[in-house]
Amino acid sequence: MASSDAVAIAGIAVTFVVSVANLVYSLRTNRRTVFVNTVTNSRLKWIESLRDKVSEYIAVTTRLSELTSPVEDRGTLVVHRDTLEHQIALHLNPVDSEDVRIRTLVDHVRELTTSAQMKEELAQALISLRDATGNYLKKEWNRVKRESTGQAS
Repeated sequence: MASSDAVAIAGIAVTFVVSVANLVYSLRTNRRTVFVNTVTNSRLKWIESLRDKVSEYIAVTTRLSELTSPVEDRGTLVVHRDTLEHQIALHLNPVDSEDVRIRTLVDHVRELTTSAQMKEELAQALISLRDATGNYLKKEWNRVKRESTGQAS
């Protein structure tokens, strides 16, 4: 076997090894990219859903507090508020301190709407709930951005 044949075989072997390494790297990178994209999309949907549930909860609770006389709508509004309360709770992590704070604010708002509390206290509780949720969603949005760019969380 001539030296040119040995060089050609070595070149083919190196090309094969580099191609296999490139294939393995591409498959791993693609799998990781698909995973990050899936998690990012799911988290964005979750953020949007939680935002919608909390804003609707605030609107329904405000409407309930403004009713001055018993009307047929009150029962429907109470059921709607309670449903939203449970949906919000199911969106949240039961052990994270920020999630627990939002859950506590939702519970406090419910207590204020079921008792004869002053409207100012209810209004302040709703503002606190809105602000806490806004801060929480901003933190989650920043987390999504970091993860989608490949930065550590």
